[in-house]
Amino acid sequence: MNRNEIAAMNHHARGFSLVEIVTVVAIIAILSAIAYPSFMQSVRKSKRTDAYTALVRTASNLERFFGTNGTYTTDTTALGLKQISGTAHSDDGHYVITIVAGATGIGSSYVVSANAAAGDIQADDTDCTSFTIDSIGRRTPDPTDSRCW
Repeated sequence: MNRNEIAAMNHHARGFSLVEIVTVVAIIAILSAIAYPSFMQSVRKSKRTDAYTALVRTASNLERFFGTNGTYTTDTTALGLKQISGTAHSDDGHYVITIVAGATGIGSSYVVSANAAAGDIQADDTDCTSFTIDSIGRRTPDPTDSRCW
């Protein structure tokens, strides 16, 4: 091999040009800008199961409590719910769980709510931040009209 052939080989083996690198970075940025919001919405949607599970378990525990005591309770500690700083939360901590008396009073009805915890990723789930279930099984948002359940 002569010097000219070696110089020609070295000339082609230098790497990527700045334009090529900027183009690749721009393509990656555009794809990320499109894919990231969709990915985060899927993550928020999957975390809604934390609310469903907490609501169903709380309603079940309330029915068990009623069977034993003849009344419902708003005491989340007595129902075995996870407590964070004195507030009832879902198992994974994405939702705050509250229990209030239903229309006929706590002795015979209840409403359990799961609201997205402040500062949690679920607080950005703008369509589905709050869920409820009551003593007769009504759920809000209405499962037939909502994609939240």
